[in-house]
Amino acid sequence: MTLASTNELLAYLADLVEQLERYGVTVLPPDDSDEIALGRDPDGSLVIDLEGRLPVSRTSRDVDLELFERWQLTGRDERACVEYNYELRHHEIGYRRAFHRHDEDYFVRMHGVATHEHCEATMGVEVCGHYYGHPVADAFDGFRRLYDTWLMDQKPDCLELTCLA
Repeated sequence: MTLASTNELLAYLADLVEQLERYGVTVLPPDDSDEIALGRDPDGSLVIDLEGRLPVSRTSRDVDLELFERWQLTGRDERACVEYNYELRHHEIGYRRAFHRHDEDYFVRMHGVATHEHCEATMGVEVCGHYYGHPVADAFDGFRRLYDTWLMDQKPDCLELTCLA
């Protein structure tokens, strides 16, 4: 989804929560809120901010999922996604995978890309701060990529990625 109205974003959020729950993800409202809702920043941007726990046995450590998007107004009730952050932290195996698009001007100026990835085969140990990232279409795509990584049930091979420096 490249452009969306407020109503389309509300439907997108509802569909996203439904898909996550279909995959067994426990969806949590952001910031200890009581409900899942489309957020609004002081600058008027609309925000999708979800946290979730992937299905694991009761004796396993959590697998945390974060899906974040910021949508800025570009026209009369027309918004564009200007930032995203999709992250998975697998505490049992101890790795982190993430797909980011933020600080676009900086990344384009420094690395020639607007998107980047994070890969920590050992969580908390960054061999490379930012990897080259293929753009993520939307939160559904970001979730599926992270879910597929989780299904492999092993640490990702960060050496397969291109380090941006």
